[in-house]
Formats: sequence, structure tokens, C-alpha cells
Amino acid sequence: MPAPPAKRLLAQRLLLPIHCQAILWDMDGVLIDSLGLDIRICNQLVEKHFGAACHLPDEFIRSIFALHPPAFWRRILEHLQENHGIVCPPETHAAILAHYETARVETAFDLLPGIAEILAEARETGLRMAVVSNNTTRDVHAILARSGILEPFDLVVGNDLEGFQKKPAPDGYLHAARQLGVTPEQCVVVEDSLLGLEAGFRAGCHTVAVTTGGTRFDILSGCGMASQVYSAFTPLELAIEAGEIRKKRIHTPNDFVSHMVEHIAWRLGMGIRLAWNNDQWTDLGRMLGATLAARPRQCDQAAALGMIDDGSTEIRIDMPVAHPGAEFQRTGNVDVAWFMGLRCEQAPSGRPMLELLTGLAQGMNAAIRIQLCSAEDPHHAWEGIYRTLGIALNRMLEPLPAPTPQRPEPKPLPTAAVTRFTIEEPTLTRCKGIRITAESELIITVDFSRSREHAFVFDVADSIRVGSLPVLLTSLADQAGFSLRVECHALALSSSHVVLEDTGLVLGRVLLEILKARMEATGVHGAGSSVQTPADMNAPIRVGLSVEGRKFLCLVPLHDSRETLRERFLVGQDVLHGIRSEDLDDFLDGLAGGMSASLVIHFHAIPDPEDGWPMIFQQLGAALRETFAINPQRKGMPPGVKGTLL
Repeated sequence: MPAPPAKRLLAQRLLLPIHCQAILWDMDGVLIDSLGLDIRICNQLVEKHFGAACHLPDEFIRSIFALHPPAFWRRILEHLQENHGIVCPPETHAAILAHYETARVETAFDLLPGIAEILAEARETGLRMAVVSNNTTRDVHAILARSGILEPFDLVVGNDLEGFQKKPAPDGYLHAARQLGVTPEQCVVVEDSLLGLEAGFRAGCHTVAVTTGGTRFDILSGCGMASQVYSAFTPLELAIEAGEIRKKRIHTPNDFVSHMVEHIAWRLGMGIRLAWNNDQWTDLGRMLGATLAARPRQCDQAAALGMIDDGSTEIRIDMPVAHPGAEFQRTGNVDVAWFMGLRCEQAPSGRPMLELLTGLAQGMNAAIRIQLCSAEDPHHAWEGIYRTLGIALNRMLEPLPAPTPQRPEPKPLPTAAVTRFTIEEPTLTRCKGIRITAESELIITVDFSRSREHAFVFDVADSIRVGSLPVLLTSLADQAGFSLRVECHALALSSSHVVLEDTGLVLGRVLLEILKARMEATGVHGAGSSVQTPADMNAPIRVGLSVEGRKFLCLVPLHDSRETLRERFLVGQDVLHGIRSEDLDDFLDGLAGGMSASLVIHFHAIPDPEDGWPMIFQQLGAALRETFAINPQRKGMPPGVKGTLL
């Protein structure tokens, strides 16, 4: 998607097109807080003339707020007749309308937040300005004067000019543009209602909608007439800091977009303060990208594999590049166009998240290439994309400066009894787990100090074939950087899949204890993958792991069907001296469960099982190595953005 041109930021609050020469303002609900007066005075007048039982709901007044006073009161009286059976005599109608208009003209309205700052800077920068209102010109002059903001405007256009139609007709805005000596295309119209937006849209102006008046954000953004939508004209802010990832304050008009920014900050191990008041997600991305690009780089290329549950992605970043942007690369199993059209949480489609990615790439002067590998649920898929982006950026950018943490010497932690498990001697480098059931006993020791050699004893019934499982486990442990000792006694058990699943389960539980100890004492990545460089994205099999308090296992064929993967690789294959392929799958499932982790495996092509299973264990070891790597910026922090592990 081509990105819109960059905009000029006015008073740190309002983004204007570069070509803007004039701002044409609506008055009520945009410049002044007249909605509050309407809610109060309308009920006072209705209760005075028709009784307290005729109270008008705030949302009803808000829904008709954009109408000019005579039409506004006709709707109120129709509401009273429909809901209370009250017929208002003409003389009462006239008296109410006169009282209302007098109160409006005599009231000194408060300016809405940010208006004074925007008007002042617009004047300083030479922008022309006019007010175009559905009130009479005389009343607009009086209201602006009493509110102290008449002086900044070059022109006031009311609804009483001869031969002009009221909003939603474009007449007022076209007249204002002519009088100011600019074209409609050079004008920005600021409105709070669909009625006013239609007038600006039909005039051919750049339209800005704001929710400080009578209309909700989702209605304004979905009407198709607003070029930009603002929640308010509050200041924009972005600040990042090292080592304070719990100190996050992210406010945008879309909570899901906020969550995507949160994923990047979390993976980069940085605290973030973000205040963003509008739906210009490309501009938000540019601001965030430029902030990140100001940090020194460790390398010019990075790649990562990441996931959340059933959403997995591989991403490559190159910077700097001549043509920055974000590009989705189609895989065999995911229709990207279909995926982009799916609603996702607060977003009606994937467009806001794609615009944010585009802006990030532009702000960093980077090429971001995204391979969406699994997208069962759009919520998880987008989270997987932004998490993977954060992981890749973490490899590319130098860490923010932070105080050198004190690393305590490894020391035993209190022995903990867990249901069906006993955990012994847990330290930052070593832990033993014992699991005893009525049928079997498993004792597994993991030692990152590698003070002892690997050792494997599988004392099982003759009917259970463990084959070259010790070879696979040795490969995994060597790649991960620990020594591994396994004792399995299961003579009373004649189920091979349970032996392998339980081995994976206990190994995962032991690893989790070390990970938790490192989280508290030194900080740890908590997530990792075998994709470290762009070249790794060509590997036949790639593995990603994320430990965040829930179990998930997903095997994703990128160019074949799941049925083909199942038939050729997962089921019915005897490999490595008799191990059943189904049992190896159960080992992975047990490991994910023991670690409370999400584990995803991408198959670029389906290999021969005899070659593929050793690749999986080797790549899993590489993912574990990064998962357990010390990261002082994450001290005390689990990997998930929700800040919990179990």
C-alpha cells in the first residue's frame, strides 16, 4: 500500500497536509465546549415547560448536536411528542428557542483542549483561518468574542448568507475558500459531525473530524468522508527509556494498535510513553520508526521467527535502503489479501496495522519483509507479526544505555514441591526434576555450567523403542548450551508415546525453573528462534519458542497442506532406529506444556523424516539458547506483554 505523504505537525497536536494554506473551522463542539451547555440548558427548558419527567438523555442531545438551533429544537419537540405525548404550542416553541439562543450568545464558552495552542501557532506560521458555522453570522461573532477567540480568524461565515444553503451543502466552505484566496484543495476543514463533514467533503477540502462534539470516533472513521479522525486535540508524545518495560503508558484511539506498539516496546526491553490522538497510523509509525532509528545499530540486517499461539511469522529487516516500506510475501497457505480484510479486535480490517508497519519502515529507512506463515486467528497473527518485528529490531539495534545490573552468584533457591513433581537444587544454571507416578519415574537434570557430561538411561519395556532419542537430545542440549542427564524407569508402562511425552514434560518443567530464576535475578530474553540472520530464513525447518505462561504447539507447512505434512512426516513413520514419528511429536507437545510455552515449527518444504527430525531438535536447541540468554534490561520481567508467566 503506498503511504500518504508526510504531514506537518501544528502545535504538537494537529497533523496538516504539506499543501495546507488555510484551516476552516466549525464552531460548536470543535472550538468551544457548547455540548455541555446544550445538555444542561435543554433539560432546564424542557423541565420548566413540560415537567421533570421529560428529561432528555445526553446521547439524544449529542445525536442532534450538529443541527442549527431551529432544526435542533424541532427534533427535541418531536422527541417529546413521540416519547411523552406532549404537543408544544407554537408560542411555547418560540419562547424556548429565543431563551436558548439568548443563553448561547451570552455565555462565555470554554475553549476545548488544545484549541488555543493550535490557533496561536497557525497564526504564527501564516495560515489563513475562517469559522464556518450553522449559526447566524451575528451569533457566531458574539460567541467567539465572548469566548476570547474572535481575533485569530480572517473570516466568519454563518448560515444566513443570501443564496447559500446550510450544511451539509458545501456552500459555506466554498465561499470561505474564495474569500481567503485559496482553493478548496488547499483547505483543511475541521468538523465534529457527519453533517459538517459532508459539507467539507463535498467542497473538496481535506477533512479532519474530532470527537469533542456529538459523534463517536467509530462513526466518524467509518463514514468515508473524513481524511483524519481525532479523539481530541491533546499533545502528541513519544518517549522511550531503558530497563523500565513495566513503565508503559500507551494511549491511541485504537486499543489494538496500542497493543501492537506495546509488543515492539516489550521485545526491545524499553519503557514507553506514547500519546497519540488520531487515526493517522502511518504517521505514528514514522514517529516511532524515527525514534528507533536514532539508536546505534549492531548490524544492517536482521531476521526473526516469532509467534503467539496460532499466529506465526518470519520477518527480515534491512536498513538503510533506497526504497523503505513494509511488504507481505505470500506463502502457500495464507491468502494475505483475505487476511488483511479480516476484522481484528477494535480494527475493522488489517489496514491500521499495515499502515503502522509502513510508517515504521519509512521512519527507520528500512525494508521490512514479512512472511505470514500461520493465521488461524487474526488477533494472534497480528500479535505474532509485531512480536517478531520487535525481536528482529532487538537484534539490529544497540540496547539503550542502562545501569550495569548486579549479577548475584548462582545459589540454591528454596526447594519447591509441585504437583506430581519435585524440584531439587534449582539455581541460575542448574536444576533437577523428579516425576514419579504409579507407572514410571523420570529424573532429569539440566546444567548450563556443563560441569558434567550428558548421560541417558531409558529403562523401559522391550516393546518401547527409544532408538536414537539420546542422539536427538544430545543435539538439542549442545545447541542450547547445557548438559543433560535423563533417567527414565518405566518397566510397568508399555506406551512409547507416554515415555517421550513425559520426558519432554519433565525437561520443560526443569528448564522453566531455571528460566524463572534467571528472570528474577539477571533478566532473560524468554523467547527465541533459530532464525537469526536473513540467510536462516532459507533453512528447510525453522523453530520459534516463547515462554509466557501458556502451552501451544503448532507445526506449519509453508508451501504444503497440513494433511500432506501429517501423512509424510508426523504419522506412521519409523525413524532413527525405530522411534515413532508420532512419539516425537508428543515429545514436543510435552516440552511446550512443561515450559508453559508456545512452540512453532515452520517447514519450508517437507523433508524426509529421517533428516527432518534431527533438524527440528537442532533448531529447537538454537531457539532455547536465545530464550535463556541473559538480558539485564528484562530483569524481573517475564516475556509476555501481560507481565505474567503462570
